[in-house]
Amino acid sequence: MKTISKSSFIRGTKCPKSLWLHFFQPEERDEISEGQQNIFDTGHDVGTWAQKLFPGGIDASRGEHEKVSEAIEYTQELIKNGQTVIYEAAFGDGETLCYMDILVKENGEWRAYEVKASTGIKDYHKMDAAFQYYVITQSGLALADIFLVHINNQYVRHGEIDVQQLFTIVPVTDTILPMQDSIPDQLISLQEMLDAGIVPNIEMGYRCTHPYNCDFIDFCTTHHTFDPIPDTHTSSIEHPASSIRNQDELNKFKDELNYPLYFMDFETIFPAIPLHDESRPYQQIPFQYSLHIIKNSEVAKRRNSEIIQHHYFLGSPSADPRPAFIESLLRHVGSSGSIIVWNKTFEMSRLREIARDFPVYQDRIEELLERVVDLMVPFRKKHLYTAEMNGSYSLKAVLPALVSDLSYSDLEIQEGGSASLTYESLYFDNDPESVAKKREDLLKYCELDTLSMVRILERL
Repeated sequence: MKTISKSSFIRGTKCPKSLWLHFFQPEERDEISEGQQNIFDTGHDVGTWAQKLFPGGIDASRGEHEKVSEAIEYTQELIKNGQTVIYEAAFGDGETLCYMDILVKENGEWRAYEVKASTGIKDYHKMDAAFQYYVITQSGLALADIFLVHINNQYVRHGEIDVQQLFTIVPVTDTILPMQDSIPDQLISLQEMLDAGIVPNIEMGYRCTHPYNCDFIDFCTTHHTFDPIPDTHTSSIEHPASSIRNQDELNKFKDELNYPLYFMDFETIFPAIPLHDESRPYQQIPFQYSLHIIKNSEVAKRRNSEIIQHHYFLGSPSADPRPAFIESLLRHVGSSGSIIVWNKTFEMSRLREIARDFPVYQDRIEELLERVVDLMVPFRKKHLYTAEMNGSYSLKAVLPALVSDLSYSDLEIQEGGSASLTYESLYFDNDPESVAKKREDLLKYCELDTLSMVRILERL
């Protein structure tokens, strides 16, 4: 018999095949990406911060979750000895297992708190809580209430973190109680599937990517047939039958540009726990920009790296990068000329947030916003399309299709997510050589983003 933990139970109810692979072919699990590891790390950090809601607790796991029996025994010992706040309280009977993030005894009654790093409650979070309630109560500990704790993204940091404002606590007892009767049957069904010793024959489909990607998706894609998975990527478009070039529309786009041309790109971090005053959980904080400038059409025709100007900014942790960022940007974008970006919603949103958080810049930012032009539009509208773009109008898809001598493949950082993680790592990096290398990598990546736009516009 396999021990089914909370995560195993959620996995199995989503897809029995994923649970079977988890137990019997774990070596087939997809490699954990840098971004996925960051999600795991963020969850751990948020859980640690949530413990401050109920200080004075003891970690029943002692930080060693793999020592299950010891954690279960220690939890019972803490309860017996009168400990009223327990972190990572462990419960199980050999068939089931759960670790409760925070267990608190108040007025003689036990209450459980499950912490989520999200900014709201999702359906599978309720299933999490239902399973944990079942395991804990089956172990003999009565729970007066169970709560889900999530990040409050409306909290604005001022000084030290206020954990009471950082988190929202939501009672879910009434929601999960009606789910209790179905859990035993679900557990029996999952155990029978595992005992059968045969991988379930389940086709791929929507469940493989929603509400999150299964970590066996590569294995299943390679070895099995599947139903079409809906593609929700924002830059995905229907694949045209052949290449398209609507020169009239391209000319119209170019004619609306005003020199000088400013090719602009931002990089951001979005920490769950706000790092700086006047910022919120998961707020996109610009820490870097690249700006290529073409003063007039003659310069554009000659395309000489010595006369196409380049300016940049890269913040220095642990100072808030935004004031210096916007000061530098406003100094270099002048008062006239088109500011060209790729997907203007992103850059414009970041600028509006800076105007909100630092009102002294509001008027100048509003003037700047009126000049922003989105270079993505001709590709999103398919005024220019080639088969090499593979149905996408993202910058990373359009560049290799139109400009063969520029590539991200030789860079240490090749996409925005890695740039964010690299910058965040600077907050904790005390090695001067490592810091210098990371900063160099960040500068090269962001510069290529704006240089790519320069070259793509030429192709129009």
